[in-house]
Amino acid sequence: MSQDNQPQFVSVPVPSQYVTQVYAYLAELTGATAATGVAAATGTAAAPPAAPAEGAPAEDGRLPVVEWTVEDFRRLMIEPLGSVQTVARVLDILADQPDARVSYTALATRLGMEKKSLQGNLAAFTRAVHQHYRRRNWPMTWVEALTTEPGLKSEFFYTVNATLAKRWLEARAQG
Repeated sequence: MSQDNQPQFVSVPVPSQYVTQVYAYLAELTGATAATGVAAATGTAAAPPAAPAEGAPAEDGRLPVVEWTVEDFRRLMIEPLGSVQTVARVLDILADQPDARVSYTALATRLGMEKKSLQGNLAAFTRAVHQHYRRRNWPMTWVEALTTEPGLKSEFFYTVNATLAKRWLEARAQG
């Protein structure tokens, strides 16, 4: 940091396909408190009927889709990673309006974050889900849809279903 305690920035060229991962890594390094991740592999929140046992890799080597429980949410709430804490804040927003779509822009605004920072935190959350929860699915779903946001044709909209919203609120109440 400089003498006036302001961070100094250096431009580093990064191949475009790695930008999200670089943002996620920076979010982890700085302990950013506002975050969520880019879409995980499936975008689903519920386990399919033939899902492998919890934490067991699927036959093709991918992590399974596992239903999020109240206990999972309690673990998530106390996880110190900034990306996970940002997702906790996202879940607070989504759980207040189950089954309603909330745009990426609206989430970034409500969280007081730049969109790119939110994107990096979401990517970091995906890694946390894989490493710490041994699953590939997030506790929320998303869909890309048309938007009325100026300058954008489409963006992601995030949703938590009523069941998961109830579990999240129960976990929050248990604190």
